[in-house]
Amino acid sequence: RKMRRIMTVPFFTNKVVQQYRHGWEFEAQSVVDDVKKNPESATKGIVLRRRLQMMMYNNMYRIMFDSRFDKEDDPLFTKLKALNGERSRLAQSFEYNYGDFIPILRPFLRGYLKVCKEVKERRLKLFKDYFVDERKKLGSTKPSSNNELKCAIDHILEAQQKGEINEDNVLYIVENINVAAIETALWSIEWGIAELVNHP
Repeated sequence: RKMRRIMTVPFFTNKVVQQYRHGWEFEAQSVVDDVKKNPESATKGIVLRRRLQMMMYNNMYRIMFDSRFDKEDDPLFTKLKALNGERSRLAQSFEYNYGDFIPILRPFLRGYLKVCKEVKERRLKLFKDYFVDERKKLGSTKPSSNNELKCAIDHILEAQQKGEINEDNVLYIVENINVAAIETALWSIEWGIAELVNHP
C-alpha cells in the first residue's frame, strides 16, 4: 500500500499527463521527422524499431529523470539498451522457464543464475551512477519549492529521505520501470504499426 501511494503521484495522475503531454507529442513528431530525413526510408527500408525504441526511452526518462537522448548512438543509450536487452533475453530463456516451473532443475542452472546476477548488478550500478546519484547531486545544489514540477525520481528520493523506503527500494523501482514501462509499450506500438502497414 505504501509503495502504491509513492508511485501514484509521479506516474498515474492527470497532472503527470498534462505535464508531459507536449514532450510525448514532440518525441512522436521527432520519429516522423527522422524517418522522413533518412533517404533509405524510401529505398532500401529501415528498421523502425530502433527509432521507436529511443522514443520510448525518451518518454519514460522524461518522466523518471527529466532526461532524454538526442541520438541513437549516444554511448549511455547504447549501454542501457544492451543491458536491458540482455535482461529481457535472460528472462525469456528456456533456463528461466525450467527453473521457474521445475524447481528440481535449479541446482543445474548455476551458470545461468550467475549470469543473471552479474547482469542485475551491472544494471543497478548503471542506474545508480548515471541517474539516481546524478539526480541526488542536482537536488543538493538546486533549491526546490513545493510548486516546482518534479520528475518521478524526485518523489521517490523524497520518500527515501522520509524513511518510507530505502536505497535498495529506489534502485529496484528504477530497474522495474526500465523493464515494465519501455519494452512492453514498444511491442504494442510495433504491433499497431505492423497492423496499419498490412491492413492500410
